[in-house]
Amino acid sequence: MDNPSPAVRLSFKEKLSYGIGDVGNALAVSSVSFWLLIYLTDMVGLGASLAGVAMMIGRAWDALSDPVVGWASDNTQTRWGKRRPFLLFAALPYTFFYCLLWTIPELNSELATFIYVTVVLVFFNTCFALIIVPYASLTAAMTNDYNERLSLTGFRMVCAQSAFLIGAVFPSFLVLWITDPEGGRVVLTNLGLSAINERLFGSWAYTARQGYAVMALLFTIIMLAGYWTCFAGIKERGTTARKSSSHSANPFSYIGQILKQLKSNPPFRMAISILCLSECAAALVAINLPYFVRYVLDLEQYRTWILFSLFAGAICAIPLWTHLGRRFGKAETYKIVVRCYAVILCFLPLLPQGALVGTILVALAGGICHSAALMIPWSMIPDVVEYDQLKSGERREGLFYGGALFSYKLATALGVLLSGLALDLIQYVPNQDQTPSTVLGMKILICVGPGIFLLSAAWLAGRYPLNSAKHGEILAALREKGRT
Repeated sequence: MDNPSPAVRLSFKEKLSYGIGDVGNALAVSSVSFWLLIYLTDMVGLGASLAGVAMMIGRAWDALSDPVVGWASDNTQTRWGKRRPFLLFAALPYTFFYCLLWTIPELNSELATFIYVTVVLVFFNTCFALIIVPYASLTAAMTNDYNERLSLTGFRMVCAQSAFLIGAVFPSFLVLWITDPEGGRVVLTNLGLSAINERLFGSWAYTARQGYAVMALLFTIIMLAGYWTCFAGIKERGTTARKSSSHSANPFSYIGQILKQLKSNPPFRMAISILCLSECAAALVAINLPYFVRYVLDLEQYRTWILFSLFAGAICAIPLWTHLGRRFGKAETYKIVVRCYAVILCFLPLLPQGALVGTILVALAGGICHSAALMIPWSMIPDVVEYDQLKSGERREGLFYGGALFSYKLATALGVLLSGLALDLIQYVPNQDQTPSTVLGMKILICVGPGIFLLSAAWLAGRYPLNSAKHGEILAALREKGRT
């Protein structure tokens, strides 16, 4: 079996190429997480509950697709490897449906709009599964060294958080610039492009809808470049490992295997739970932050700087968490950081309206912890592959990453649905001043829900069994059995 040796050290170029591969994922996930719900409610005209249901259906379908894609990638054999071909061929349809998502036509009824949005989200998320499952599985396929995986995930997170910053900040900047009478209109007129712009965008010209459409086109170019750079710059190791003879006869068998692993594989079960809780907290913050900034803090004109502070803190902190994770262990570092993150979120409802400096400081501190909450759980998942390999004799990265993404997406789908329902419950009305009770509800949404998820994840991290020493013992046992 040609699995990667513990002695393998990845070059800077290969780590960077892998990290660049997550740029497209991060741009899409960030822009969708931060802006799609408010785009659907405030621009497209969908009710918050219907918008939340549409997004939940898309996420749930995405989650159901993950085990199938995991099976497909585990059973793919090409001269490029098992996972890399997906980055090459799925990139074009994925970016096409991403563009459709931000150019929703003006239909005759809310029901027609709901159906259209739901269908586009289903296709978009299907293509996303074809990208993210093979891509995430590459962490385990490129190296099985405990610390190299942490370093590789660090490179991934630096690129991802940088793209998250762009995906969160750029739409806000672009929309504000295009809709500003002294901004986009004046610049395009001076350049002699005003007539062309109006012919291209029609009634959308110089509106927020044009801003989102232009954003989608620009992001598509960056996304394609990122996926194809990753494809060209990395190498899979272990692609000749034998296929599973007992569990991979069809894609649906992987769903049963995921459930079996959740029951019989404690490290996998705990790593999945930690990941889901972290991502759910992150999703709740991302979805509700634009509403909170606009309607609670009245800082809409400064939202670009607030989001920039959040992700600047996240990017700068990644080397710190990589270092501490190597020195003290992934789970121990994670446990302490997310507790701090939960405390920081409690300061958001205490901020007075218009408190720009205080908001930026809280966003910066939150971003520093936010990066660890996202980075460390993903670096735990590949270590479970060798734990299973020792028990089963099979190497199934696609199974575990399909399972991880399946669980995470179902959890975040629930978070999206709950956010949409909660906005209706607190009687949110788009594009108007909110009542005191609605403002109070928004304060609770941004703080209490994410805090509960984070504290629960910290409790689980204190009981996670796979540390560096234990993982080393597993690799030694695999070598003794001739499985490396």
